[in-house]
Amino acid sequence: ANHVDLIVQPILDGSTDIVVPTRSEELFRETYPIEQYHSENFANLHFNSLARQYKGFQTKDAKQIDWLFGPFAFRASLADTWLNYQGTSWDAQMIPYVRAVRNESRRISSVTINFRHPKQMKEQEEGDPKWTNKRLHQLNILFD
Repeated sequence: ANHVDLIVQPILDGSTDIVVPTRSEELFRETYPIEQYHSENFANLHFNSLARQYKGFQTKDAKQIDWLFGPFAFRASLADTWLNYQGTSWDAQMIPYVRAVRNESRRISSVTINFRHPKQMKEQEEGDPKWTNKRLHQLNILFD
């Protein structure tokens, strides 16, 4: 399903500047490899606890950002916030979120979407040491 309308609606209605969708808990747990579900949940808990030190992450709609979910939307006027950041990995998405909220007093929020991860990917990755090692490596990079 295409969730674009749901993701951009808070920007279009003027209630926020940045939207980071959150995967529904049920589908996240059900459709992702269990190792990825747990590693990304842990990372989200950690990053949300760090982000709460900034007022913009203390609002009801910003308390549970799904930091490791890829899609996001922002006002076109914020494009330079991302284009001027020199990151090359996860940081190229996440650091501009924080800078926009912290330095520019931009509003960030989240909307829950019913995203379903492809069944084939779960079947391929779940229980495979190659993939569990990748998840561990990703966590180590995130916490470095």
